[in-house]
Amino acid sequence: MSTRSIPSARLILMSTAVALAPTLAMAQQVDELDQIVVTGSRLRGADRIAPVDVLDRQALGQAGVTDPSAILQMLPSNSGSEVRVDQLNQPQSSGTAQFNLRNLGLGSTLVLVDGLRWTSSAVVATDGSAYVDINSLVPLIALDRVETFKDGASAVYGSDAVAGVVNFVTRTNIARPELRATHAFMDGADETLLEAIASVSVLDGRMVLAASHLDRSALGSDERDFTQATAYGRAAWTAVTSYGQPGSYFRPSRNAFSPDPDCTNPAFTEAFRNSPTDVFCRLDYSDFFDLSPEETRTQLFADWRRTLGGVEAHVQAAWSSTETVARQSPSLPILARSVTVPASHPDNPFGEAVLFRGRTLGAEAGASLAEFDYRTWRIAADLSGTFSNGWDWRASATSSRQHVAYDKPDTIGSALQNALNGLGGAGCNPMTGSPGVGPCRWYNPFGSAHLGTGARNDPSVIAGITGSTGLRGASTLTTVEIESDGRLWQSGSVALDAAIGAQYRDSGFRHDWSDLVNAGELLTAGYSPDFSGDQQAWAAFAEARLQVADAFELQAALREEGYDGGERALSPRLAARWDLTDRLAVRASWGQGFRAPSVYTLAGAQASQPSVFDRGAFVFVNTLTTGDPDLKPEESENLSAGVVFTPVSGLRLQIDAWRIDYTNLIVKESAQAIINQAAADDLAGRTGTSAQQRVTRAPTGALTFVDLRFVNASSIETQGLDIAARYDRELFAGRLTAQAAWTYVDRYDIRLSPGAPATSGLGSTNLNTLGRSLPRNRGEFSVAWTGATDTLAAVAHYTSGYRNDRSGITDPTIASWTTVDLRWARPLSDGLELSVGVVNVADSDPPLAQFALGYDPIVADPRGRVFTLGLSKRF
Repeated sequence: MSTRSIPSARLILMSTAVALAPTLAMAQQVDELDQIVVTGSRLRGADRIAPVDVLDRQALGQAGVTDPSAILQMLPSNSGSEVRVDQLNQPQSSGTAQFNLRNLGLGSTLVLVDGLRWTSSAVVATDGSAYVDINSLVPLIALDRVETFKDGASAVYGSDAVAGVVNFVTRTNIARPELRATHAFMDGADETLLEAIASVSVLDGRMVLAASHLDRSALGSDERDFTQATAYGRAAWTAVTSYGQPGSYFRPSRNAFSPDPDCTNPAFTEAFRNSPTDVFCRLDYSDFFDLSPEETRTQLFADWRRTLGGVEAHVQAAWSSTETVARQSPSLPILARSVTVPASHPDNPFGEAVLFRGRTLGAEAGASLAEFDYRTWRIAADLSGTFSNGWDWRASATSSRQHVAYDKPDTIGSALQNALNGLGGAGCNPMTGSPGVGPCRWYNPFGSAHLGTGARNDPSVIAGITGSTGLRGASTLTTVEIESDGRLWQSGSVALDAAIGAQYRDSGFRHDWSDLVNAGELLTAGYSPDFSGDQQAWAAFAEARLQVADAFELQAALREEGYDGGERALSPRLAARWDLTDRLAVRASWGQGFRAPSVYTLAGAQASQPSVFDRGAFVFVNTLTTGDPDLKPEESENLSAGVVFTPVSGLRLQIDAWRIDYTNLIVKESAQAIINQAAADDLAGRTGTSAQQRVTRAPTGALTFVDLRFVNASSIETQGLDIAARYDRELFAGRLTAQAAWTYVDRYDIRLSPGAPATSGLGSTNLNTLGRSLPRNRGEFSVAWTGATDTLAAVAHYTSGYRNDRSGITDPTIASWTTVDLRWARPLSDGLELSVGVVNVADSDPPLAQFALGYDPIVADPRGRVFTLGLSKRF
């Protein structure tokens, strides 16, 4: 019997048996901070029942983390996050990063800062997912630890905690001010991170102040050989397109396309035809993208605490600014409509009116730039104290907001058609002007414009046909919460603790596009309306924990949550831990969870241009996905069981089996699936089917538009194992720590509609499903030695091979990948420390994947070997 076919009950029993084996050599990131972990419960000390990964400052420092997105790589339970820039497939989220525990979706992991919520990003992923941008939280130097609760926690925290909770815990005790400078460099790019933190006395309280500034240069795709289309013979799956410049023209007299007569002129280095009979003039645009964008990020943080007559007052503020500039092709393809070059055009070599297929600027113009500007702030305040009966109480409120400005150049449809008619240029009135007379000028789309054999294009003409997406958006969140916890009853060694509370949330989201996008004038961005919406949610919750001496704990939690215009959700959770001996403990949990529809999927609209396979070729198509106010909440059921085993002093082994059934998922319909269905309907001789009505084509047959919806349509059933080990011992007048973390996914079954047969997304890129890239195995292995002066650390990252399900490719295999990082640190004097590190010591290229740039940006790091040099000073 294969492992994949083992039922979940047998999988849990198998995990228990394996955990008891003293030869176990795999682990998760767990350390002695267990005694203070509180994520996953409202009760103090309820930290041992469920699996929690803890990454403390020491672990982050040994890994050389200079960017929050690097934390994602350190957690094997996380997969499918979008942390690398990908202007081809994720054009609106460059510069952001997010968690995706269990590959259940970018918005299915709740992100907290010091136990309180943070607003979602002002942009969404291409699939419509709303998420918290972890790049915008707090300066890294202000982090004390990151706690990852890998279990459903809706009963404790409410909506969005389907896959788990990640809590960023900040530092509160700064004994000495610190300054830190880190410089990283690689072939083709570098970055510098400056950080500072200090503690000062303000208004009789203690305030922690922190700041950071990151300056990163761009790493272009032209800096890496594996991204180049020519390395693969300009295969159809690479970054090549039939929408070129010089372009191609549909000639009615032949009822077929013809390439620009100058397509193969050597002056056009990136233009080509697949063969002498190829009807398209194609463009190789693999040189024009960023593997890592130019980025500037500044963050400020303040945390003030004071005791006032037995009441602890706490105020926290954070501000972040991220500016990202991402390169893209010189101009974008003309997708949304057909434009005509009239027979009267003075440079038209065909002698008849033709339809233009291509773009306005070619490789000779160089890359164009998309600009992103994120501004984020958050204010949180709480009061806490103790009632006379010994119960603790806390009242808190937060307000947070992220604003985005997104500007991306695109071609204006009506202006381009006017310019093709000789009515372009500054000062030309298309209503009264004459073609090519006075201020009115022709736009020459042919290769002759660049060669000088035809009219060259006036810069004012190019400027007049170029517009911008001009998105201005914002996401907001306000929360108010009250809670109380304490001892409810005790008799001898048996105690019952409880917590109760209530919460109110108000979230908002808006997108305002440029007038050009509102009018559908941009030929790639297409049409997208402005929208705004908000959502209020109310919740009441209770939690209890029964303790029998130090050997047995039982946790029960219940939360009822509702939101305006939607359904109420009741989320229960039960968890238990039993210490069988001093060295062996077992634990298990069960819970139900939910995720409310986001404001975006209820009221929003998203224009996007996915790459699809149509009629034998890869093309980008314009789509618009609209929200549905009647969407239902997503629902989940979580089950986990595991053991903790300490066979000898210093060695700790853990294994946890988990299963999640996630139903009623809100997803964007697949453009590829609708295109395929429409084609099948055409082949069967059907007319007027739903799929056919939602696919629009130009008179030439080219795809121009696909109409999509956000729908409750899918489910995911997934299960697997998290295996962990840590070993500490004194060695050579220092301390040796060896750790390992391994996540094995046994099942990831997707149903695209209720009652549909299951499709396995395990070990797949999931481009044709609702998931993201999901290798079956991910592992992290580290060894660190700390002596009186030196610290040495090595970390190995492993990802198993998986398959590429992209349509139209020739090789679906993606090989496994292992990289090793090294770091050394030594004090130079009192308070001054030097560190040197190398990421990807062997300079290993990502495994080949038949994506446009030759690798999978969801999984692989394309930077190659990265050297880091750091100095830190404590005063």
